[in-house]
Amino acid sequence: MKKNLPLTDKEEKILAFIYGYIDDNKYSPTRMEIAVKFKMSSRGSDYFVSQLIKKGKLKITDSKWRNIKIK
Repeated sequence: MKKNLPLTDKEEKILAFIYGYIDDNKYSPTRMEIAVKFKMSSRGSDYFVSQLIKKGKLKITDSKWRNIKIK
């Protein structure tokens, strides 16, 4: 894990979206919901979620759907 690395502008926006989504809905968005929001492929949203995990901002639970958690 590479904690304390700065986030890119896109990572900041995606992280803010995830925080807001969880705050509003009490559960996390799916990768597809992130992809739709930011007009990218599901592979693109997977990449950004994995970058946020590596940078210590998110973690993933064992459940298959809506498994993004804020650290």
